[in-house]
Amino acid sequence: MKADCLRIARLWRTGDSESFRESRTFLKTRQSSQDVETPGKSSSRQYAETSTLQACAPRIIATLFFVTTCAGAATIQQRIDAAAPNETIRIESGVHPGSIVISKPVTLLGEPGAEIRGNGSGNVVTIAADNVTLRGLRITGSGLQLSDDDAAVFVVANNATIENCTIADSLHGIYLKKVSGAQILNNQIQGKTSVAQAPAENMTAGKPSLLEIEKGVGQGAENCDTTVVANRRGNGIHQWNCERNLIRGNEISDARDGIYFSFTNNSRVENNLIRHVRYGLHYMYSDANIFENNTFTENAAGAAIMFSKNMVVRGNRFVSNRGYRAYGLIFQSSDNSRLEQNDISENAVGLSFNQCNQNEVVGNRVTRNYIGLRFGSNSDANRFTENIFTGNLHPIETGASDVSGSLWAVHGVGNLWDTEVELDLDRDGVVDVPHRELDLFGILRRDFPAIAFLSESPAVKLLRFANERAVIPGISSIEDPAPLTSRFWRIRAQRAGTSAVANK
Repeated sequence: MKADCLRIARLWRTGDSESFRESRTFLKTRQSSQDVETPGKSSSRQYAETSTLQACAPRIIATLFFVTTCAGAATIQQRIDAAAPNETIRIESGVHPGSIVISKPVTLLGEPGAEIRGNGSGNVVTIAADNVTLRGLRITGSGLQLSDDDAAVFVVANNATIENCTIADSLHGIYLKKVSGAQILNNQIQGKTSVAQAPAENMTAGKPSLLEIEKGVGQGAENCDTTVVANRRGNGIHQWNCERNLIRGNEISDARDGIYFSFTNNSRVENNLIRHVRYGLHYMYSDANIFENNTFTENAAGAAIMFSKNMVVRGNRFVSNRGYRAYGLIFQSSDNSRLEQNDISENAVGLSFNQCNQNEVVGNRVTRNYIGLRFGSNSDANRFTENIFTGNLHPIETGASDVSGSLWAVHGVGNLWDTEVELDLDRDGVVDVPHRELDLFGILRRDFPAIAFLSESPAVKLLRFANERAVIPGISSIEDPAPLTSRFWRIRAQRAGTSAVANK
């Protein structure tokens, strides 16, 4: 019966009245005696009425039958099952029950106020066919089992597009598993921060409650809910074993990690805003990806990039990630990559660089952090040039590591540091003497934070002044052979303009 309803609805939508009349086996037309016996009706009027009735009857009957008989049957899942490949299904305003599985290429287009709401178990929407599009929907109510990777949208097919959706009240927001060509565009994703405390009378005897299953859920301010600890939340966008995906223009908050990469290559992440999470970007074992113009703010760490190579990290903002050991950008055991034109400011630790080799670090602003640059051991052949390391309470921390294996100037152009004197006799924007950045306190500041009060003491300033003139044995420092003056970029622009005019 339900299949007949959906078939009739399709005939009505397409206007195929003949097919509809042929399929209308459940109706019997009859003519009333009143119609036969009514005198005074002209033949022309009877003909007009009969023609009008015949023309309108299929649509009227289909509408009445579909609304009254099939209204309860036309769930989103049933509409998907009845749809033709590549059909667009409009989801009306209101709450529609999940979960649903999409196993053919279709587009779900939500009208304003359209929501697909799960029942708190498993995935809300599973995309199991290539070339599926979700657009303009609110999707909520996944399960909370981390072991099952519950998600609002779970994608296991290629070329999916998820655009302009709002995702909330779920474990993972969007989970991409072994897919390629996905486009995740302009979505708002908010993690699940609390769960309702079920009344005792609603508990099933002998069955553990949600709070017993989900360890790490703490008591909230209200008696009726409990807060979900960050480590027990899911990720905003989770990728595992993927290729060539695009993540652009999304806003992610209150998740465990904003965007998670694992064994995912050749993808782009651009113009996203990620805040109030543990790691804005949590990234491992993934190569040849591009991160551009994203903002990571107010997190435990802006980004942690580990065990990877051949990346481009350009034009991002890692700002205001604060806490006892919060970081702007962690670069760990990653090689042959380019960090360029990033703003790394107002973090506990700005840039942490450890066991990394042959990377280009160019034109970044590392400013106003508690520790500007934490440079660890076993990092060689890295090239630092045109970076700005100013306004940091502790400019560097080396922990007595050997930092001589990396280059702190490229083609005679070093970096800008805080310095008392800018000696530039030839006015080329490059200081005429090397700059040595001293690490006096090393790792002591981790165990004794109060030592920060000594950073601007006269004794420390005197040691820095002396170290810039002659190396002090036994104290770790970074030596930049061609430090920049604050006027370097202006001088270079002026010279480039003069050269361009001369070549005309």
